[in-house]
Amino acid sequence: MEEKKRVLTRRDFLMSAGGAVAGIALAGTGLGLLTPKAEGATVELPEYPWEQYFDKPLDVEKVRELGAQYYGEGNGCAEGAFRALIEELGEPFSFVPSQLMNFGKGGGVAWGTLCGAINGAAAAVSLVYGRGQGTAVIVNEIMAWYSATALPLSMENSISGSPLCHASIANWCKATGKKSSERGPRCKALTGDVAAQAALYMNQLQAGTFVPAHPMSEETKACFDCHVGGYADDTLGKMDCAPCHDGH
Repeated sequence: MEEKKRVLTRRDFLMSAGGAVAGIALAGTGLGLLTPKAEGATVELPEYPWEQYFDKPLDVEKVRELGAQYYGEGNGCAEGAFRALIEELGEPFSFVPSQLMNFGKGGGVAWGTLCGAINGAAAAVSLVYGRGQGTAVIVNEIMAWYSATALPLSMENSISGSPLCHASIANWCKATGKKSSERGPRCKALTGDVAAQAALYMNQLQAGTFVPAHPMSEETKACFDCHVGGYADDTLGKMDCAPCHDGH
């Protein structure tokens, strides 16, 4: 199939012959998004992944502001971070409905697993780099940075030691004396911070200046070498082991 490199305008995307379409099928992208009322109306987007359309540095502070804003509007942490990044990336990224990441809030519909802000930011990074190495190196660094950094950056914060929402909020409550039900302003700011950090890493990778700064600790590496494919070969993960597991 000939590679499609034409970036559609927003009007092209929303209009078909004869007027506005009720729904849109996104063809040729691998996204498989089809609204129930599309009635045959389709639009072809550029071949995926879209790294070639990430052609100018992102405004990191604008992304931080948008992430916090969208969380504050009720979008949640995952959709807030994702929406901030795809809007700053522009077309064709901004054609993807941000609502597809809404499930990630609260660590996955409040299951407290992967922090939604990481989830949303990682999804936006994946739109740029696809299965390429850029996705792996940036998302890996976001996870490590999040685990080791006192967040949020602009208010009472704590180090989570983990990319899990459960641990992140629990450690914040312990450090600040606040309750989980009071986390709103904290998670709002954190959503902006995580989205901004993803934007920063993407800019650095684009400029050829990206250098991972958060290596696995020696303690965790010792556990990793045995339990992940080593002698024990009984688990998978890169998180710090000590907060949840006793040594042996």
